[in-house]
Amino acid sequence: MGERVTEVRDVFVAGGMPSITYVDRAELKLEGELKSEIQEGYKIICVTGPTKSGKTVLTRHVLGKNSSAVVNGGQVESSPEFWNLLLQSLELPDEETITSGETSAAGLNWLVAAQAKVEAGDSQTFSNKNKSLIINFMRESDLALVVDDFHYMPSTVQKEIVRCLKSEVFEGLTAILIAVPHRAFDAIGVEREMEGRFSHIEIPEWSEDDLSLIAQKGFPILNMEVDYKAQRKFSSESQGSPLLMQRFCNRLCNHYDIISTQREKRNFNPSDDTIENIFSAVAQQFGLPTFEKLSRGPQSRSKRVDRALADGNGALDIYQSVLRAVSNTGPKPKLNYNEIRDELKSLLVEANVPQKNEVTSALGHMSGIAKDDIEGEPVLEWSEDFLYLTDPFLIFYMRWSQRTRK
Repeated sequence: MGERVTEVRDVFVAGGMPSITYVDRAELKLEGELKSEIQEGYKIICVTGPTKSGKTVLTRHVLGKNSSAVVNGGQVESSPEFWNLLLQSLELPDEETITSGETSAAGLNWLVAAQAKVEAGDSQTFSNKNKSLIINFMRESDLALVVDDFHYMPSTVQKEIVRCLKSEVFEGLTAILIAVPHRAFDAIGVEREMEGRFSHIEIPEWSEDDLSLIAQKGFPILNMEVDYKAQRKFSSESQGSPLLMQRFCNRLCNHYDIISTQREKRNFNPSDDTIENIFSAVAQQFGLPTFEKLSRGPQSRSKRVDRALADGNGALDIYQSVLRAVSNTGPKPKLNYNEIRDELKSLLVEANVPQKNEVTSALGHMSGIAKDDIEGEPVLEWSEDFLYLTDPFLIFYMRWSQRTRK
């Protein structure tokens, strides 16, 4: 009997739920800790970690298929939206009238029966206003409520959801909130009665060794023996993101026109040019839209001053100059004004180097754009003379598409 044939897209899953290349990082005991908290119950469980660090993948892996209802906080602007999205996840209509003797979906029948006994000729309307019935249905069905990207929701909605869940977890509902570390407790902190009723599981950053396991698990399934140095190069450039590592490995398969398991094992030793071409192509996919919004800066009626580059290859405006200078630092995830100033001095002709107030103003505007105009967690923040780059995709893009090669 021949070896099982597996498609590359099912091995290296960039953006989905990996199975073959799922890495549990057993030494951290994250799965066991989350399972213990779920089994103990009667608390809100907060799963936190850096942006794109695998929080959602871990949670869904532990819960398994068809055992949870998931609401994406990034899609929620109001309380009604939250409950309607939850109904959609449960595959229940947001409103339906049921008349005695009629049949409908089992879940909706349960809710209607719980809401009231329908007498002959009467009808009942079910809508998102029946929050307790939704939660009761989930408890009876042993379904966990997972709120992904909890920190994206408006604070007023966060507080309302936490208040609603407070009594429900006491009755046995499993509720898991997924967030970035510094935003996880914004809503919970204001509820004094929540003390002792929530637990916290923090997902550490991925090491290069952990990221390398993705390649080590995946390539043998495809009968590919890939040079160890290439695998380490992928892990070192992944910026701690398993999603980027998955994409690099997938792209390498694509480079060699491999779409599924090969009949015989083959050795692959990609050149430095091949690897760098993969990095450049991936960078354009992941970071370009975000970078372009930042480099455009705020709308302005006046034309910005072009600043000549020291190498004679054109000119950049203040926003483009600052971002190029930041890129030339590596870019570093955290850097202060002096580091940016030094790079600007190397980048621009001396007469065009901007003053500090010009640089800080541009960084302040970009910080505002990151917060207000780019969906999701802000990709950068300027505070007290320090710039923080928080998004691994933006860092990767700046590293491979923007910095001046030295």
